[in-house]
Amino acid sequence: MSSATPNLDRIKVQTARMVEIYALLQKEIADNEALSVSTEDQQLLKMAIGTVETNMRQIQEYFAQHREENSPANEETQELEEIVNAVLEWCSSYEKEG
Repeated sequence: MSSATPNLDRIKVQTARMVEIYALLQKEIADNEALSVSTEDQQLLKMAIGTVETNMRQIQEYFAQHREENSPANEETQELEEIVNAVLEWCSSYEKEG
């Protein structure tokens, strides 16, 4: 991989944190009407989740462009691709619920 290769461990940790935080926010908003979350704040959450989705798609594109360097034998690359796919699935399910 080139010198511009993303730090995979850092991406994995940050991605897990983002998804956990957004999932907790989503659950709190859905389960607690007393929060009275404004439509504007709900839109901000949706935009944040959209940003996560965009970032995951960019990572997918990066790996698609560098497929030769990221052979299927590279376990770390496979793990990151699984994480990206899981996050995109989560984003999709959020859009369906929201």
